[in-house]
Amino acid sequence: MNEARHADFTIFAHVYYPDTWEEMADDLDEVIRQPFDLVITRPAGSRPVARPQTSYLRFATELEVENRGRDILPFLTALKQQIAPPFDIGLKIHTKRSPHHRDGDGWRQFLVGSLLNTEGSGRLLGHKLLESEPYIGLIAARAHLLPFDGRTSINEKVMMKTLRRIEHFRAAQKGGGALEGSIHPSALKGSRFPAGSMFWFRRAALRKAVEIDFTDLFVREGGQLDGTAAHAFEHLFALIAEREGLIAASMENVAPILDHRGAPLSRPELMKLIEDSLAHDNPFLVPLADFWRRHPTLLKWALGVYASLPQSSVRLLRRSIGR
Repeated sequence: MNEARHADFTIFAHVYYPDTWEEMADDLDEVIRQPFDLVITRPAGSRPVARPQTSYLRFATELEVENRGRDILPFLTALKQQIAPPFDIGLKIHTKRSPHHRDGDGWRQFLVGSLLNTEGSGRLLGHKLLESEPYIGLIAARAHLLPFDGRTSINEKVMMKTLRRIEHFRAAQKGGGALEGSIHPSALKGSRFPAGSMFWFRRAALRKAVEIDFTDLFVREGGQLDGTAAHAFEHLFALIAEREGLIAASMENVAPILDHRGAPLSRPELMKLIEDSLAHDNPFLVPLADFWRRHPTLLKWALGVYASLPQSSVRLLRRSIGR
């Protein structure tokens, strides 16, 4: 590792599948051409994993964590423990395999490839946008900044509990108290989330996720497909950033924003440009039929049944419908 120059950003990588990480580490070696730090989290008792061999790696460390909260709780734990040098910009990735999905490996490769997209000089575009545009707090992979739009049904309870805890924390900081019902589910309306839980982020955007302890919300791993705090947080990262006064974007927004000429964009102008340039060609998205949109209560029941099925049954169901 070369420590001659301060890192431009820090990568937080949760490694649950070591064999998958070998491929991802090769991607980092091949693509990254600017100094970076690396924080690896892995389940307690697992073996140390390979480090990228690139000379651009300035600092690397590994943290053993409890196998709880998928990639989310390990990420929050690493942020809280501050085991890396101080940083302003980060990249969150993980060895996503999604065995219940017919192309889980392809999905991971798509997400990582999008987030590692570079310009001609080799500079990572996600880092460039966060460095140049102070309004942006989070950048999802291409076509993965998705509207909630019925996708929060069985996560809503945990999501609201999380948002209320943030509200209470803010109120306590101001010397007051927040009412239990001060956050209503309508607060989720119109919001988006970084599907796949891989994204570029500004540290300041996730300040409340670090300052507040959410550990008790995360249950032990049992192969759950949905409805856990890990799934809830995936849906909340962008909203948490927005509550810090920042904006969530997606990788397809980077070029339109960076190519903008003239006076700096105002916050409303930036939000409109992001909305107008969002991509809708996500090949891994299961469309939500109009029937379910018209019957949200029935959708919540159906998702509850789906989430409780054994993973073997889910794989069989997905094969039968071609997903």
